Amino acid sequence: MEPEAVAAETLRGHLDISGPCAAADLAQATALGVSEVSLALVRLETEGFALRGRFSDPSGPEEWCARRVLTRIHAYSRQRKRREVEPVTARDFMRFLLRWQHVTPDTRREGSRGVLAVVEQLQGFELAAGAWEKAILPARVTGYRKEWLDEVCLDGGVAWGRLSVRDSEPSPELPSRGLTPSRATPITLMIRDDLAWLLAAARGSACPASPGPGRTRDVLDALAARGALFQTDLTVATGRLPGEIEDALWDGVARGLLTADGFRAVRSLFAQRSLAQTALGRHRLRRGGQLASRTAGRWSLLPAPMADCDPDELAEAVAEQLAVRWGVVFRDLLVRENIAVPWREVLWAFRRMEARGTISGGRFVNGFSGEQFAHPDAVAVLREIRKRPRDGETVVLSAADPLNLVGVVLPGPRIPAVATNSVSYTDGAVTSDGTVPGLTA
Repeated sequence: MEPEAVAAETLRGHLDISGPCAAADLAQATALGVSEVSLALVRLETEGFALRGRFSDPSGPEEWCARRVLTRIHAYSRQRKRREVEPVTARDFMRFLLRWQHVTPDTRREGSRGVLAVVEQLQGFELAAGAWEKAILPARVTGYRKEWLDEVCLDGGVAWGRLSVRDSEPSPELPSRGLTPSRATPITLMIRDDLAWLLAAARGSACPASPGPGRTRDVLDALAARGALFQTDLTVATGRLPGEIEDALWDGVARGLLTADGFRAVRSLFAQRSLAQTALGRHRLRRGGQLASRTAGRWSLLPAPMADCDPDELAEAVAEQLAVRWGVVFRDLLVRENIAVPWREVLWAFRRMEARGTISGGRFVNGFSGEQFAHPDAVAVLREIRKRPRDGETVVLSAADPLNLVGVVLPGPRIPAVATNSVSYTDGAVTSDGTVPGLTA
């Protein structure tokens, strides 16, 4: 047998019964020269038996370890870390979520940067269009002002639109249903740089239904041919009436085909519908209000989802987003999420992230089956919440809010996620039946 092969077999035996070792330590233990040990270790690495790295100390010397032994070390470390976690009750978890998503008075964000932080946390979660500025952002940003959302949209940081694909087309008997502006149309706010993978995660292989000949088709063709256009330009380009353009734009939004460069476009469509209802049945000479509503920015086509996206990378992006949104993630919590990526792929992504040390696994919340994973920053907040006394803190939220988790995290009948309902929490528990009358969108 060649001397190099003998040296490799000798080191194989040592690595198989020991943990990470430096080459110098192996040379001393085997009475081999350092150069012989180095060549033998490279041979074992080529065979896939040994791995090199800095396992004991990131700033220490390079070490070698048998792959099987390193796998066992990781497994033991993961089990030890999981045993150190003390799970909280569902009620304390709800208290944690109220603080994690910054809806308690002392945790709310501020200014346009606060709006951007809220969007980064909630991106991909689709809510009624009318709820974003009526209930969601004001609950998380102190003194919320519409100008702050406009600022982050117009500087290119934030985009909006519908990611999911509409379940069905409007009925032929009621062709206008679903095409007119509606505060209930689901849309999401998102970081513009994340738009491509969010579309891939929400749609999978599905595609929005393409409209047939008509006003919506004319608007889509004009935007495809000429790029982003103002609403008045679309009127000229298509030869359609302003009212037809409004309906076509909202139909495009509802189909998941259109967006605009600012959120003022959404407000504009609502305002135009309100003006049309006010002026119904009478002739109006003054058009000033209508002109103001048309200065809402340019409309454009939503880009195509990310092409040839690696499934593992997409699953990890989804897992990271869920961890940022919820702090602690388990399957039961995702009942209101719109994700086309199967849970099993997200679960595998979480396991890979736990092995890399970028996410924590364990039993964080009692009463829920399946594996649970936590954002690194969430573990400390959970510990703090467990020790925090219950002082009667009450938070009232719109039922359209992502934190409407009655019947999901907390016991009780589900509260429909519509903006005319609300839910009240006191120290993480639902107050009475959870609803507060009189909240309107």
